[in-house]
Amino acid sequence: MANYAIFCSDPLNPRSVEPEFVGEFSAAREAGFAPVLIDHDALDQRIDPKQALRSAKFVEPGRAVYRGWMLRSDAYAALFEATRELGAELLTPPSAYEACHHAPGSYATLRAFTPETTWVTKERLDHPADIDAALSTFGEQPVVIKDWVKSQASGYWDEACFIPSATDRNAASRVIQKFRELQGDSLVGGIVFKRYVPLLPVGKPADEHRAFIINGAALGCWPRSNAAAAREGPPAELVSQVAALVPSPFASADFAVDASGRWWLLEVGDGQVSGLPSDTAAKPLFEALASKLKRA
Repeated sequence: MANYAIFCSDPLNPRSVEPEFVGEFSAAREAGFAPVLIDHDALDQRIDPKQALRSAKFVEPGRAVYRGWMLRSDAYAALFEATRELGAELLTPPSAYEACHHAPGSYATLRAFTPETTWVTKERLDHPADIDAALSTFGEQPVVIKDWVKSQASGYWDEACFIPSATDRNAASRVIQKFRELQGDSLVGGIVFKRYVPLLPVGKPADEHRAFIINGAALGCWPRSNAAAAREGPPAELVSQVAALVPSPFASADFAVDASGRWWLLEVGDGQVSGLPSDTAAKPLFEALASKLKRA
């Protein structure tokens, strides 16, 4: 049985790995994986797994992991079925991918660790009663919004992310409308409303730490920036509690601390499409994945 690591190819040089993943490609080989290249655009934009996998070679049956750019849930499901037909089954089933890649998917399990969250599906966004019901959970508290996958926090915080008071429906309507305009056809699932927590450093991007989780245990937890590296990371007990509850065999989890010293789980993600917080994480990550697949 072989272990396969599936990476995105370079669009300018399809026989080479996407430059962003060169280090991981090498780490995967060192850990005993046979690297496989796929065409991300053919898979994610056109949902054409046969075209995406046209150059892929699975020389014997085995297990596989994907490490690459984000995929829509239907594209990932197509990849899962296509690789299975070729004899290589991905570690993460489509249901687990969606549970961690889409914000509402893991909330019921992990709500004790994360700020209060509600959501409205895409089909109900033009129904004011649904928006009111979602916002009423928060009283007068400030709220941030995103879709199932992404926010506009980095570029349009005031216009399309932050609602100063959930009771101010006019302000909420403006923020929601701007967010929808910016997301356009790329809006995924609907809109998520999350209670705003003033994370450190207040008024600036939070000093986040990212853990990678395999089979319910945290492999490690790394700072996501130089500023975060100067801050002690989340308590090991918290990371372990979250890891034990994550609804996927391979996931990531992001943490940050607020002004009172409380650490929060900000979100979880699918481990296959979450960026490495540090180049040093590649070697232990693929070694742990190889061990997991061997046991499976």
